[in-house]
Amino acid sequence: MDPAIQEYYDQITTAVERILAAAEGLDAEGLNWKPIPDETSSLCILNVHIVGNIRQGILSVLCGQPDNRDRDAEFAATCDSFEELQASWNQLKSDLHAGMSGLTTDDLQKDYVHPRRGPMNGWTVLLNTAVHANEHVGHAELTRQLWEVRGRD
Repeated sequence: MDPAIQEYYDQITTAVERILAAAEGLDAEGLNWKPIPDETSSLCILNVHIVGNIRQGILSVLCGQPDNRDRDAEFAATCDSFEELQASWNQLKSDLHAGMSGLTTDDLQKDYVHPRRGPMNGWTVLLNTAVHANEHVGHAELTRQLWEVRGRD
């Protein structure tokens, strides 16, 4: 993988692994708990959403794979176990590595059309994906902290 592309891969995967780590060890109640119902996302939703976002942005937009994303469904997701989140990430991580390994810096100079964000070059797709994932790291880690202290006086 080109070193510049590898850096984006590393940034994205590190962010997702931190989001996933925030959910580790929780049962279904903890995975689906929202700090403020109807206004915030659960750890399940954050994990499902970031997987969908990465799959769409990198694998569909940059790598030309089919885009079957249902963004609204991501925000209605519920999870039964941490293991299902881990399995989803393991599959995406493998697909992401394969897809990004096939990209060249010339590919990233090209213009693409993101279904939600419009026209942008490949570098911008990678940047937006990495930034978006890292924004959700803070959400996930704070949600886990709030879960841990809920009900304390």
